Amino acid sequence: MKTRQFDSYEPDMAELIDLPEEIIADEYGVSIAVARRILSDREDLARRGQAQILASVIGLLIQSRNINVQVHALAIAFGMDHFNGAHSQSEIAKELGVTRALVSHYVIAWRELLAGGIGAFDNRTFRKRNSTREIYKKSATDPVLEAKRKLRAKLQDKRNT
Repeated sequence: MKTRQFDSYEPDMAELIDLPEEIIADEYGVSIAVARRILSDREDLARRGQAQILASVIGLLIQSRNINVQVHALAIAFGMDHFNGAHSQSEIAKELGVTRALVSHYVIAWRELLAGGIGAFDNRTFRKRNSTREIYKKSATDPVLEAKRKLRAKLQDKRNT
């Protein structure tokens, strides 16, 4: 079985020119034919997982009552928020006239969905403790806060006219 030298400053030239199936065959101690099957199965599994996550994203966006916030939160979850010119969840919340808690609530939900149980996609920056999730969810969907947002918008419209 091949061992990697992580301390080495020189790259392993054989590893650089080996085909993926040769690397798999070496790692698992199987034939090239079996290694090709492993690679094929990995790719199929990855595609199926991606299709399931994409179907979930599309389904949630279709059902959403707050599509603008959902799309911005999805962009943050993907790390693409810099493309819309916003630098923080607070800026997005202010721009859309919602609370930062609501934006954060959706970002966390998208991160969990996109992670699909795979920790590599998970981002602990946005993580809240499970014991506090209900509190944040309640404040993010509070009708009183929604009424305040509408009142602020109304006052802002009066000031602008």
